[in-house]
Amino acid sequence: MRVLVRSKKLKTKISLFSFLISFFLGPSMSASLCKRTIAMRDTLVETVYHVLPMHSNPYGTLHGGTALNWILTNATMSAMRASRRPTLVARLDHTFFINPVKVGLNAIIYSWIGYIGRSSLEATVVMESEDPISNERKLTTLSYVVLVAVDDSLRPKPLDICLRPQNDLERRLYRQAIERRRDREKELVGRKERVRNVKPPRPLNAKYSLTSYRYAYPEDAVFHNAFFAGKLMYYMDELAGIIGTRYSRGPVVTAAVDATNFYAPINIGNSIEMHAALSYVGRSSMEITIKVIARDEAKEEVRHTTTSYFTVVAVDKQGRSKKVQTFKPKERWQIGLFEEALKRRKLRERMLKILKEKGDSFEPLKKLHDF
Repeated sequence: MRVLVRSKKLKTKISLFSFLISFFLGPSMSASLCKRTIAMRDTLVETVYHVLPMHSNPYGTLHGGTALNWILTNATMSAMRASRRPTLVARLDHTFFINPVKVGLNAIIYSWIGYIGRSSLEATVVMESEDPISNERKLTTLSYVVLVAVDDSLRPKPLDICLRPQNDLERRLYRQAIERRRDREKELVGRKERVRNVKPPRPLNAKYSLTSYRYAYPEDAVFHNAFFAGKLMYYMDELAGIIGTRYSRGPVVTAAVDATNFYAPINIGNSIEMHAALSYVGRSSMEITIKVIARDEAKEEVRHTTTSYFTVVAVDKQGRSKKVQTFKPKERWQIGLFEEALKRRKLRERMLKILKEKGDSFEPLKKLHDF
């Protein structure tokens, strides 16, 4: 990584650029001292995994939880490369798996930082499948991950760096990142109240719910006594698969994960409760709500760390979606759950349409890793 400030004239230009960023973005950047200025290419991390049977689901494609773990790992490496500080995952935007990665193929993941705020960073993460014989590549997913730089006590730590777009592509990506940040700010309202809401989600039918308990061990940490979000998403995806398989009576694959906010960190030594509940049934898809509760048994503290909605799809032996048994809500509370889930489904459909539109013109994005 290199510092790009080399002359007084350039320093003046960058100072003006930093002021304009602060003006448009508000206090998130105005507190930054901008001691360093970096480019997106300086934060690029590219990783290649060969998908083995140990990485797959029962159908023989990359396990959704493993993919989520890899995505968040790459994002964390990009964030740490940019900030030179420990970072924790604060949010994973809507994630769709539009093309499966079969055993024997490569999963290529590359990530870069597209926005830097006062203590937060947004990473763009792209995953592709690659046939090592034909070299054919297909877009698997495009994800946006928000991370926060922290100190030794896991509290947000202000950053002293600014991101400087260097060409039209980077400027376009930067503007899009600013728009996403503004949209997310609306969701931050009521975060403290959500942390205190430790009530398990209600399932459509008690038969299609379960609670899993784990202990947070040192091997689960990313650093500073914090449980790694990627590993947590892996466990959450497992529970979603169990509920989906139980309802469909056959194998399922993860199709989508709704935007997931991490309200509070899980510390090593905490006990973890993961509640999974069937919340919607479509023709071949099912929505499973996963809510995670962390307990500090010594201090008798309980906090809600995250809730996410996983969409799984029932598949046949050929990997094609198959119809599942119909669920007709009868009770008023069941109808309410369906109505809430239908709103989330419509949002997913809009987000998926946007992703596919980006996929059609995806080549410009991939040029970032050619620097």
